[in-house]
Amino acid sequence: MSDSGPTSAQRLTLAGLADILVAEGLGMPAASAVGVADRLLDRCLDAAPALAGPLMALLDEAPADGLAAFARRLAASRPDDFAVLSTTVVGAYYLSADVRELIGYPGQQPSPMSVAAEPEYVEMLERVYDRHPGYRECP
Repeated sequence: MSDSGPTSAQRLTLAGLADILVAEGLGMPAASAVGVADRLLDRCLDAAPALAGPLMALLDEAPADGLAAFARRLAASRPDDFAVLSTTVVGAYYLSADVRELIGYPGQQPSPMSVAAEPEYVEMLERVYDRHPGYRECP
């Protein structure tokens, strides 16, 4: 993400659009309630900086009123732009520790490999290990 980041107006617009895409319900908070347009947006754009430019352009284009209609138009006629918006919103939403706790997702966990459970993989590694350890320069 650029050093300047999204403006306050862009963040406000994103919060409105995010709540349209991820509304409160079934025990889950709305997107803006967990900070999708704030710190989570920053983390999301740091992880996927290619989203920043297209997202900022969309947020600048969005009308002050009629965000729901704008989101519907994007979904219906500009699927690539809608994908930028929805990927950013949902990606930022699931970065929230509160959301992950509510859905019972502890985050990535180590999963030790069992030799008994993966015999083909171990055999493959043994073949690589047993290969001649020599090195030769490519022509």
